[in-house]
Amino acid sequence: MKEGLKYFTDTHLTSIGLLLFFTFFVGIVFWVFRKGSKNYYNQSAQMPLEDDL
Repeated sequence: MKEGLKYFTDTHLTSIGLLLFFTFFVGIVFWVFRKGSKNYYNQSAQMPLEDDL
């Protein structure tokens, strides 16, 4: 464990990176589950089944 952690000496940068990635992840989750997005995802799910020849 010491061998793997010896490269993470700057804990400030590591903490900022973790915070940025976590914020991005939470933002994506809110974007996916936002109000009104259900219709968009239902339409996208039905697109391969539509026959527009």
